[in-house]
Amino acid sequence: MLPAQTDKRRVALTALAFVAGGAVPIQLVTLSFGYAEYLEGIRIGPQVISTAHVFAKWYIPLIYIPAMLVLLGVTVYSRRRYPDVYRRIVVGFGLGAVATLALDTVRQAGVIYAWLPADTPVMFGKMATGSADFAFFYPVGLAVHYLNGANFGLFYAFVWGRRSSYLRAVLWATSWSLVLELGMMIGPPMGPMLGWFGYNYAWPQLFLLTLVAHILFGVALGLLIQAFLRDEDRAWLVPFILGRPPRVAPHLPDGATPPPPARAGKAEASLSVHS
Repeated sequence: MLPAQTDKRRVALTALAFVAGGAVPIQLVTLSFGYAEYLEGIRIGPQVISTAHVFAKWYIPLIYIPAMLVLLGVTVYSRRRYPDVYRRIVVGFGLGAVATLALDTVRQAGVIYAWLPADTPVMFGKMATGSADFAFFYPVGLAVHYLNGANFGLFYAFVWGRRSSYLRAVLWATSWSLVLELGMMIGPPMGPMLGWFGYNYAWPQLFLLTLVAHILFGVALGLLIQAFLRDEDRAWLVPFILGRPPRVAPHLPDGATPPPPARAGKAEASLSVHS
């Protein structure tokens, strides 16, 4: 049960933004390819993508796009009413997409040297559209790819917020990106298609390539979000959703030390003198 002073509307909107922007869209790729590889048992060949499209073609209009519209609505509504919620959405979503550029600098090497089974925007685009027209499926696949990065960024901003230092931000964001790397290496589509960590395809090149790419993504994400969030954005996920302010130590000049806490005895004596 929430405390009486809790803004229940803010709680609902914040939780809704977290689910709509950080949880639902991320599942497009894993659920679509999971449907093809686990439920239909198709793990190799072009039929993997076409079968994944069978799932994606209804997930996108019924769940993915509505989730993005809900996130947009919460963003617009919270801009003036809940600026801290607005800030985490915009910073996390926007800078997650920007941090994906760091990942792509390494990912492209995997495409050039054929250490990846396919170019990510190509795979995602064909999955999402079911089309063989490059001019149609590639922009869609590129959008899905960068929206994934944006969703991962929003997830990070909501869960961790601003940390006490840039080093801690990089460590937490990199830890998050390593969780993503693990999911990519053992889950759909990569795990069932190529074996865990790409063992049946290009070991260890595929694993090392994606590992470095995700580490770069985490470093960039941590630095960027740390730079653009504020000190009041330090609350973790649950306190943030509940609207509880974080405990932030007062800023002191360099070399200064905080004053010692007052003793109870002296405080009581002072009160008795003035009374």
